[in-house]
Amino acid sequence: MTLFKSLATAGLVALATVSSAHAETILKLATAAPEQTPWGVQVNRLAELIAKESDGRLKVEPYFNSQLGTENDTLAQLARGRIEMGLFTVNAASQQAPEVGLMQLYGYFDNNDQRACVQDNHLTDEIRARLSSKGVYFGAWAEVGNGYIMSEKALTSPDDLKGLKIGISVNKVNTEHWRAFGANPVPLSPGEVASAASTGLIDIYPTVYTFYIPSGLSKIYPVVNEYNYANGPGMWAVSQRVMDRLSDEDQEAIKRAFADPAFSSKAIMDEIFAFEDKMRALHESQGGKVVTMTDEQVAAFRSKLPPFWEAMVAEFGEDGPAIMKLMEDGKAACQG
Repeated sequence: MTLFKSLATAGLVALATVSSAHAETILKLATAAPEQTPWGVQVNRLAELIAKESDGRLKVEPYFNSQLGTENDTLAQLARGRIEMGLFTVNAASQQAPEVGLMQLYGYFDNNDQRACVQDNHLTDEIRARLSSKGVYFGAWAEVGNGYIMSEKALTSPDDLKGLKIGISVNKVNTEHWRAFGANPVPLSPGEVASAASTGLIDIYPTVYTFYIPSGLSKIYPVVNEYNYANGPGMWAVSQRVMDRLSDEDQEAIKRAFADPAFSSKAIMDEIFAFEDKMRALHESQGGKVVTMTDEQVAAFRSKLPPFWEAMVAEFGEDGPAIMKLMEDGKAACQG
């Protein structure tokens, strides 16, 4: 009887071992993006890559459309290990490590190719180190898109913005940036924008095509002034607590997925910008107007920004100049 019990016990242990070897680890991924968008496509691609790299041990379950909460709330939960993964804006990341917010310093990069080069080759390690201590593993750069100025008429000079009421989301960078042009910032949530525009509470609203058209704002402000005031980076993140609980093998699988060429800054940007091109074409086909800035007009806008950059860097004590030096060195190396 003793031998029988021993054999039975050994069999159960072996069965448990086999079962655990094939058990899936579920990784919930939070995002505000709808699934039927380029961001949704990227989320699903990441899920496939992680499953492939881990030989099926890791299964990413996406929760689209802010199903798990706002991005600030879900990133806070991720930092505590309650949500495993997420796709976030840099603005949300700055809630965990404020100095990371300098990555959304408006107008700083000469173009998006330069920004992609700086992000991937000069900033990733530093941002990853700063967020890791806050409970957030930085996986790779994501992309929000290009921000333009939406209005009822063409605006081609910084002087055209003086005295105008401009709707903004509430943060220091937004407020001080638009004040640099003499505009009067009006704090609004995204859900209030269309009403504020139609009632005259605001005169202009800066945003991306992917908000502008679906929100109905394009019917109120039919003119897109393509001064690219904002190049919006985001981030793919994993809870550092979750990463630490995974086996070394599974951690490496996640890292390999993020290192895939499809998740380089340039590749991610190109997908988002191609979608913006379609949205622009849709806007024009519906009678909307797009105002393209000349190099001289862009230079006039940008000439107002250096004091704003300096003021924002000073907001972060010693961290501000440290991040800015990396950005400046990166720009110099990525001129080509």
